[in-house]
Amino acid sequence: MKSILNKFSPSYLSGFTQADGNFHISFQKVEKLSLGLRVSPKFTLTQHIKDKPLLEEIKSELGVGFISTSRDAVNYSVSSVPQIKNKILPLFEQSPLRAGKLESYLIFKKVVEMMENKEHLTKEGLAKIINMSYFMNTASSRTNDNRQELLKRIGFEGISEIEKLTIPTLSPINLDFIRGLTDGDGSFFIGFHSNGRITASYTVIQESSCKNVLEELVNYFGCGKVYDLSSSKSSRYQVENLNDICNKIIPHFKDNMLLTEKKTHFDLFAKACELIQNGSHKSKEGLMEIINLTYNMNKDGKGRKLTKEEYINLIELKFKSSSPLNIVPKLEDNNYGEIVDYDSAREEILKELKTTLITDKIELSDKSKLESLIDFDFTDIINKP
Repeated sequence: MKSILNKFSPSYLSGFTQADGNFHISFQKVEKLSLGLRVSPKFTLTQHIKDKPLLEEIKSELGVGFISTSRDAVNYSVSSVPQIKNKILPLFEQSPLRAGKLESYLIFKKVVEMMENKEHLTKEGLAKIINMSYFMNTASSRTNDNRQELLKRIGFEGISEIEKLTIPTLSPINLDFIRGLTDGDGSFFIGFHSNGRITASYTVIQESSCKNVLEELVNYFGCGKVYDLSSSKSSRYQVENLNDICNKIIPHFKDNMLLTEKKTHFDLFAKACELIQNGSHKSKEGLMEIINLTYNMNKDGKGRKLTKEEYINLIELKFKSSSPLNIVPKLEDNNYGEIVDYDSAREEILKELKTTLITDKIELSDKSKLESLIDFDFTDIINKP
């Protein structure tokens, strides 16, 4: 298949779908149908509303599907069986998805083929589709009760055999796939610390069923580690070593353009990493340049513990003094840093800092120790007792 838009290859679209694509089979109760259920397959790509032009471009070039918006999200969807068969399936036959997303696609493909053959109009065929769809998306909210309810509605009481999936042999992951994956689930991030230290990281997140994809990134780039995020049933590939980022990550993306808002993030990230590598962050001017470049680049800075203005305020204090600030709140028992009166201790710190900017930004798990009070934003500029 030829490249789409001359910017997309099938591998790019496959990686993009690996990140933000979804294959879904829905069932609608329709009394006038002989079996009472309508089967509807749908392929969807989802992005933040800022990247709506990109999905519109994909729709225009493929010549099928429709665009819909919901709050801050935009979806490109294809739900026509002939259009899915002729336009969508060939993309993933040429450049397969991977891990759990590949398994969902193979089930989706089988359902579409069965519908092409009118098998969904028979009780046995529809039962098979219901059972297969139950195993499609591991993160979905469907339950066994939902499945049994659908089978009961069509009057199916037998046992529907589910064919074992034949997983194709995959070629090694390539850069176009990684570009698409990064445009969807990747992140370029600059971390700022209260002592002026700056860290850089490149991350890609996948649901746990697709952890193998992240292991492939380790092999491809020759750096980074994969971590399990048990709280969200997902895994994260992360590169934090600055030399690895500058020598192994950035060169791959410089000449291989990202197509979403991540392109802007990458350009700022690459510039910041260059400044850090050159030691520019050690001067106030260099540090301020990096702050202005990247502090608000991800989600307009809303994920930061401090706003950009609050962080600059702390940095100004750091450069005003050659030694750490000596701020010790007046407490009833200060031998081990225990805070008897948390509110007065906090007020004392803010008074000594001569600022009120951060009064709403401190979240603590343990308010009984001064260490907790100054834990994440003051640690490096305040002498703890």
